[in-house]
This record gives sequence, structure tokens and C-alpha cells, in this order.
Amino acid sequence: MDGLGNVRIKGISGKEYKFRAYPLGTKFDNFGAVYFITSRNQNPDGRIAHSRIFCGRTSDLSIRIHNTPSFKENNANCICILPQEDKDSRTEIESDIKQNYTLLCNA
Repeated sequence: MDGLGNVRIKGISGKEYKFRAYPLGTKFDNFGAVYFITSRNQNPDGRIAHSRIFCGRTSDLSIRIHNTPSFKENNANCICILPQEDKDSRTEIESDIKQNYTLLCNA
């Protein structure tokens, strides 16, 4: 699966994570991952920008992430994934990222 490119996301720890971007609604195989829902847009200068909407984790990415009303309100169109089979690693990475950003849909 080619995807839309890489997205670097930094945690509060200073560690940078390299996620792979895909259109929202992409069907994935069964594997664990940390994921980011974003609104992906092209700036007038041609660069790609992502508005960070939601960060989560799953043990099975083949279970579709639903485009909720709050995702739609924020123009969600992209899912960025970081495969991680280890449950503790997923939890740690998700927490590291959530502490570093104000996300539009994470309370």
C-alpha cells in the first residue's frame, strides 16, 4: 500500500514518530497501530498540511475507523498510521503524542 506520504508527529518527550498517511476509509489488514485522523490539505505554496483531529490506538486496524460527525465537522479526510504490535508501546506513544497537542476531537 503506497499511501499519501509520511507525516512526522512529535511527542511531549521530544521523540518524533513517522506515520504513513492514507485516505480516510482505507481498508487495512489486521495489525496493531497508533493512528491520527487529520484534515489533509494543500497550501497555496504547494506544501501539504495536516490539521490534527484525533489520536487513537487499536490492536486491529482492519476494524474500520468510522467517520464520526465530529470528524466530518472538522473535514477529516486522512488517517495516518504507525504500526505497533506491542500494546504497551501503543499506549505509551498515544499518550506521548496527546500530551503534546491540543487535538480537535480528543477530550
